[in-house]
Amino acid sequence: MAEPIIRFPVVCPQCRNEHLTEIPVSTVADALLRDAHISLTAACHNTRWDASTVEVKQIREYLGSVWLNAQH
Repeated sequence: MAEPIIRFPVVCPQCRNEHLTEIPVSTVADALLRDAHISLTAACHNTRWDASTVEVKQIREYLGSVWLNAQH
């Protein structure tokens, strides 16, 4: 069975275009629990960065939404 992933939009810091990215749920959940950095990637410029406070909040909301939808 494939590991569950979470998909959410990110904005490339170079071109400011929005793209979908995906990260394993376990990676995101672990980082949120440990208050660790979450590394994001934008494929358009092959750019990596650590999620900002606002991005972490949005990722937390996406993860919560995925969890709630899975319960129904």
